[in-house]
Amino acid sequence: MIKILEYSTTHFCEHILRLHITEMDSIGGELYGASIPVTGEEGEYSFYLFFPKEALKIFADVLITNNKFKEDDWCDLIKECANQIVGYAKNLLNDIKGDDAYKLGIPEYLGRIDFSSIVLEKSITYGINGHAFRLGYKKS
Repeated sequence: MIKILEYSTTHFCEHILRLHITEMDSIGGELYGASIPVTGEEGEYSFYLFFPKEALKIFADVLITNNKFKEDDWCDLIKECANQIVGYAKNLLNDIKGDDAYKLGIPEYLGRIDFSSIVLEKSITYGINGHAFRLGYKKS
């Protein structure tokens, strides 16, 4: 599952947005979070994404021409990132299993969050222009 999440993140950031990401070891600072469930034969997985505002601004510069964001706009942006990354991972899982075995849920905006309060089974941390973001999952 983690390899699929890694590929899906690379696909979104590098192949679609044309933004170079690098693996990083740690993450910190003020983060915005989102979660999105994926349900399959093995049960439900909750995927979590944590981004600093600086990384979200980089995504916004590519995705939106006029990105004068208000606080509520960060909610929409991070939920769209969750849809794109985890939705593509779900499609890859369905390609492997077939029969639409996996279903994507609705993303939830977690707001500004202390990511250390959420214990993930597996996670990956990437950096974009020196700003670290983390993605991971846990079985629900």
